[in-house]
Amino acid sequence: MPKAVVEDWDEFRAFLAAQPLCKWSAQKEQEIASGTLHNSGPSSIHAAPKKNDNADLAAALASMA
Repeated sequence: MPKAVVEDWDEFRAFLAAQPLCKWSAQKEQEIASGTLHNSGPSSIHAAPKKNDNADLAAALASMA
C-alpha cells in the first residue's frame, strides 16, 4: 500500500503554484521581504487612524493654562 496519495510531488507543487491564491500569497511574501508592501486593500479600512500630533500639543497646552 502506498504511503502517499500524491504520486508526483513536483507536478503537485506546480499545480498549487498556479492557483490564484498561491500566486497572490507568493507576491505578498515577496513584497513583505522587499519592504514594498503597501496596505491599500480592504484590510486598510480597519487600520488605526494616524495620530494627530497637533491635537496632542493643543491638549497639553490647554492643560497647562
